[in-house]
Amino acid sequence: MSRLGPMLSPRRISGIYIFIALIVFFSLATDTFLTTTTLRTVATEQAVTAIVAIGLTVALAAGVFDLSIAGAMGLANIVVAKLMADSGLEPTLAIVITLVLMSIIGLVNGLLVTKARIDPFIATLGTNSILVAAIYVVSGNQNVLGIPASFQNLAGNQLLGIPLPVFYVLVLAFAVWYVLAWTPIGRRLYATGGGREVARLAGVRTDAYIICAFVCSSVVAAAAGVLVVATIGTGSTEVGPSYLLPAFAAGFLGATQFRPGRFNVWGTVLAVYLLATGVKGLVLMGADTWVPDLFNGLALIIAVGLSGIQRRARVSKSEAPPVGVPPPAEAGRAPGAGGPAPSTAAPQQGATA
Repeated sequence: MSRLGPMLSPRRISGIYIFIALIVFFSLATDTFLTTTTLRTVATEQAVTAIVAIGLTVALAAGVFDLSIAGAMGLANIVVAKLMADSGLEPTLAIVITLVLMSIIGLVNGLLVTKARIDPFIATLGTNSILVAAIYVVSGNQNVLGIPASFQNLAGNQLLGIPLPVFYVLVLAFAVWYVLAWTPIGRRLYATGGGREVARLAGVRTDAYIICAFVCSSVVAAAAGVLVVATIGTGSTEVGPSYLLPAFAAGFLGATQFRPGRFNVWGTVLAVYLLATGVKGLVLMGADTWVPDLFNGLALIIAVGLSGIQRRARVSKSEAPPVGVPPPAEAGRAPGAGGPAPSTAAPQQGATA
């Protein structure tokens, strides 16, 4: 029980309590909320957002922003559709080619940040703009039709009555969670995000981890774009931008859950469905069309604020001296001595360590 208490603390899982409260509130407020149709719709519709957000979480864990995920997702959507509809490639081959092409985008982002020393926000913002232009060039500013029915089954089929996209989210989440939480790769990635220079001095190849984080983010965003094609049965030029804000909101809100102050996969997944539940409930209650954007925008601002507070709290706690170790100002003072501490540096360094 002593270990269960901290695990159930609102500071760690407040999102779960809010999630339950929203379900209860909207269930009482409208008869159309707590239905099998609504639950299946939310689970399926948000699968794409969850996939994008999980990929973004890897980049955020490495301490970099990736605004190009919207463009990568949109371009992958068009490319995979064109490869199947116009070039007649098999769905599997078309998917592989698309993911490989999108990995190049992540590589370019990583090189711009690590070698050209461009700020990640600026670099990926510029890359995203280029990708948006590429979407219209490749598509000819037209949606791509003629998607094979076998490809659409990737999103349309169900397993145990649950749509396949939900299982895609679970598999991806487990894989990324395991790498981040239980492997040296994850520890070094978090170290890079926590302090790039400190990690580099400790022997971590920070540039390589940042590049890999960008590649992962782009490839996962591309996979989400491919899934959208299977879901709607067409390659759309409008796919991408609408997923950017919810993904970032989920990433930062997720950093306040389970492991406060640290970007983590399960916190991100919880945040995706928490935000989606709030939006869906408001829509069913008759809210205006601008409410989802307002809801996600406020959630992002609040989440960034809370995440920053918790990250600073973790840093302050880690810098505090262990119990029983005197603070630096008292380090040179002999036990029981009343005079001022000597001004030598060596004792203070030992106490700080």
